[in-house]
Amino acid sequence: MNYEIEEILPVVAKLADRYTSKESSSISYRAAEQLMEAAVYCINELDEGAADSMLQGQKAECLQSYEAGYQIVLEKVGRAKYVYHDIIKEFDDYGCKNYRETILSGIPAFFTRYDPRFNPQNHILTLDYPMPGMECKKKGVDLILYYLGEIAYEQKFLHCFHRDGIINLLESICPDYEELYLDNVCQAVLLRALACMVTESPLSELKLGGKGQKETVDYFAGMSLEAVERQVSLLLDLLEKAAMKEAYRGRFQSSSHDLSARITNNVLF
Repeated sequence: MNYEIEEILPVVAKLADRYTSKESSSISYRAAEQLMEAAVYCINELDEGAADSMLQGQKAECLQSYEAGYQIVLEKVGRAKYVYHDIIKEFDDYGCKNYRETILSGIPAFFTRYDPRFNPQNHILTLDYPMPGMECKKKGVDLILYYLGEIAYEQKFLHCFHRDGIINLLESICPDYEELYLDNVCQAVLLRALACMVTESPLSELKLGGKGQKETVDYFAGMSLEAVERQVSLLLDLLEKAAMKEAYRGRFQSSSHDLSARITNNVLF
């Protein structure tokens, strides 16, 4: 819903009363700005159709839209907790400290510190473990819920491979990977899996001998970047469909451009 600033200000005023427990008639500019963003965030959680239906086709009052949006924020927090609890049942960081700390230490901190009423737009965490193609425009619980969904999908995919194979791969990339590896684990697995597919090497074990490296390089040699990207996109899609089955989302094709650039720059598989 689109509201004028004059319509949102009464919502902010009510938030300010709660924020100060009505013990002060004024708040700092910074606090007022935060509360304005909080009001807008919650209002935007309510899609236009739902907002219109609140008053049988008439434009809902701003306060109604805010309160309805606030309830959606609370519901998303509950969904995020559910997704997170499902993730940690079988979560594997493969020895990577950055992965472990982000998921097992960072995410719980979000749930204990998140303020859906006065600061719902603040997701608190830096999310140091990177996810390719992250929708950076998302904020607050929307970002956390999206991020956890990506982690859940990644974990399901990684579990399709032998754990030792993933660990050996990470060690080959960075001998001290446990402390120093800051990249996305799945990206490394995807690149090696591509080489295994091209050379018909054991896919689940992610094993690739010296000849396999050369065979993969030769396979892509002479291709333009566009041709490499098309082939990588096709192979990634085949891999994802085979691994994820009914959970398939076509997510890995978004990695084709980055992986293709690495391949044309002679990255080791």
